[in-house]
Amino acid sequence: MKLNDAILGTVFILIAALVLFQVRTFPTLPNQPYGPGTFPGIIAAVMVLCGGALVLNGVRSQAPLVTLSGWIRTPGAAGRMAAMLAFVVLYIFLSKPIGFPLLVPVLLTALLCIMQVRVALAVPIALVTTGAIWLLFAKLLMVPLPLGLLTEVIY
Repeated sequence: MKLNDAILGTVFILIAALVLFQVRTFPTLPNQPYGPGTFPGIIAAVMVLCGGALVLNGVRSQAPLVTLSGWIRTPGAAGRMAAMLAFVVLYIFLSKPIGFPLLVPVLLTALLCIMQVRVALAVPIALVTTGAIWLLFAKLLMVPLPLGLLTEVIY
């Protein structure tokens, strides 16, 4: 699937406008011409310029707004895409009560089975991937992943 540059440029401009609107509420530093909103404001201004360039390029190209690739027309592709989105939403709502180490292997195994991976291969992939993500984020990067039901067990 390919989106016209005009759509992406418009999205860039809208995000930049939201950032510029929010930056106005940042506090200012006394006796200094810059503050905590300076850098985000500069980035947002650059995003507006780049978004404008994308919009102009998209309008000039006269390409269709959306071009669907061949893979999207294959049987079940839309269902697999919907499953991916559903699993992300499920993770958002269930990660705190259930916990990352218990929820992610189940979701990954189910998603891999939906993607037509054999169960005998999907389970080890899900377990190893969950362990690798846990090691990377929780141990190396010190990002607290929700433990949920395992909070009492681990701590």
